[in-house]
Amino acid sequence: MPLRPAVIRDQDRIDVRLTSEAEYRIPFTFIEALNEGTLFDRPAQAFLEAARERRLFQVLNRTTDNIIGTGIIQGSGNEKSAREAEVGGLMFHPAARGFGLCSLLVKIMMVYAIKDSGRDSPGEEYLAHVVDGNGAPLHSLLEAGFRPIGPVDVHRGDIDAVIDHMIKGGESVVHMQGFVFDREVIGKLVLSLWKFVNEDHGVITRSDPAGDIRMTVDFSHVIPPTDLNI
Repeated sequence: MPLRPAVIRDQDRIDVRLTSEAEYRIPFTFIEALNEGTLFDRPAQAFLEAARERRLFQVLNRTTDNIIGTGIIQGSGNEKSAREAEVGGLMFHPAARGFGLCSLLVKIMMVYAIKDSGRDSPGEEYLAHVVDGNGAPLHSLLEAGFRPIGPVDVHRGDIDAVIDHMIKGGESVVHMQGFVFDREVIGKLVLSLWKFVNEDHGVITRSDPAGDIRMTVDFSHVIPPTDLNI
């Protein structure tokens, strides 16, 4: 059998893009295929609606033309919490982790949502939930301006997603840690992205025993460089 190319190789070019409505199943299928059990099982309809609202993101290795990561901002389906949005679906291929791509993606998502999407309202809260024991997303959320709000129990029907696979035997809820985005840090995130583009030239380098890996990340499809002027 032919060997599959590595998920990320030296000098690869990475794009962060909004997912078009016609492509909504790409990130949906990507998450299903990884099947790690640490995310809400959002229905395909949630991805379609997020794509329509330009709130569905995908990270592509442009060199290999493969998807390597996703993120979603899912509006609340509950009229009582219509000004809340769930930031989640943060998933990267295991071989694409450890580069800081998830932290970068969350920053891009939040700057886009608040400054560029045209859908933000001053009172909207952006929430995130992390399953107890799943520490992988914590650093990315904290670095992107989310602050902990303590333990949260999520019941069936609280969100538009299936959570049964995450409920432990004998219980009826999923125990999670809650986070809310601090809107006061948006200026710092814009500055961070400006520095990444203008000082780091979009380059991420990871030292590796087999040789350094350098990739160039372009998110101008989501946030034009002119929108990062400081």
